[in-house]
Amino acid sequence: MRNSLFRNRDGAAAVEFAIIAPVIFAFLFGIFEVGRVMYEQNRVAAAAAAGARAVTLYGAADETAIENAINAKLPYAATIEFEDLTLGSQEFKKIIITYDFDFLIKFTEGWSGVTISATRYAPAVS
Repeated sequence: MRNSLFRNRDGAAAVEFAIIAPVIFAFLFGIFEVGRVMYEQNRVAAAAAAGARAVTLYGAADETAIENAINAKLPYAATIEFEDLTLGSQEFKKIIITYDFDFLIKFTEGWSGVTISATRYAPAVS
């Protein structure tokens, strides 16, 4: 009777799956979240580039038009800052966009997202 108990392998696959499944799912969800962060970083960078293009189209003084061009690329609320710079004899408009990205999967209480930012410089055209 004792030998048959140790040779019985019923349920071994279920136990192995229960051990490996959390690792596999954590890996897959991690890949998903990293992909989302990279996608949102590209969107913020594209919005900053659209803002720099708007500076050349509408002029550096028309910050409302620049903000509208940026907001057209971002379907969510991001922080948009402008700064006027002089480098050498050339005037520039610095555009800084920051966005607080929240993960869908909350890893811990204190860490639920990252801040994504993009900066672009555009020659200030009058």
